Amino acid sequence: MHAISRFNLLPGRVRAVWWMFAAALLVTMMGAIVKDMGQTMPVSQIAAIRSVFLVAAILPFMLRQSRRVFHPGNVGLLLARSSTLVIVNVVGFWTLTRLPLVYVTAISFSKPLFIALLAVMFLGEAMRLRRTIATLIGFAGVLVMLNPTGVALAQGEMLTALAALGVAFTMAVGVILVKQLAASDHPNTIIFYGNLAVLILLTGPAIVFWVPPTSEQWIALVALGLIGLASQSSFIRAYQAADASFVAPFEYIRLLSAAAVGYVIFGESPISGPPWEPC
Repeated sequence: MHAISRFNLLPGRVRAVWWMFAAALLVTMMGAIVKDMGQTMPVSQIAAIRSVFLVAAILPFMLRQSRRVFHPGNVGLLLARSSTLVIVNVVGFWTLTRLPLVYVTAISFSKPLFIALLAVMFLGEAMRLRRTIATLIGFAGVLVMLNPTGVALAQGEMLTALAALGVAFTMAVGVILVKQLAASDHPNTIIFYGNLAVLILLTGPAIVFWVPPTSEQWIALVALGLIGLASQSSFIRAYQAADASFVAPFEYIRLLSAAAVGYVIFGESPISGPPWEPC
């Protein structure tokens, strides 16, 4: 039996965990590239060019599918999902250039708590005791990771941290919208139109603040598009396979990968705490 067929025969929750594991690793890779490039290139330009390559990468797959894949089932929800993607791309990329990778990742792990609450409110999912405990324990770990040394945050870092928290909430809203869209739209439809919206809305700012990329940066931008496609596809399939409140806590896998990448590539040490000065 083909490996893909065997994988599809696995229980939904098992497939969801594997998809989320893949998404977590891919998102960490993307964050590292954005953090590095964001030191010399505007985030609007990074997000716009990334969307060009992402849309170009997914289009051949869509052309081999039924033409229905180009006709979204719920335009309103798709527009709302696209709006969250624009915010996450711009504000999320910006916070990556201002804070260590592991701390931006840590703040983003407030998202499962938001997802669990929103899933109960808008999807009618049951919040069982074990899921509640797992989510709260993970969130407590996030609070410890954010400021393990107990130093106070300077005003600038506080605003950046709050912006990252707002991104986490926006991503949670996006998850709920994806979960609703998955009932009527193919994952490729959701990815294509979401990133097309990012491209349309950010083309203007990208042109105004354009910085000519080097050959190495062009390669990195192409990689961002491909990684973005793979991560979004894995992410959507994870939430298709199981309840949102079950899948969300497994995103904490990304904290380990972010800490490792931040230490190896950027020399960031989560042990010593974030580089915030006492007030």
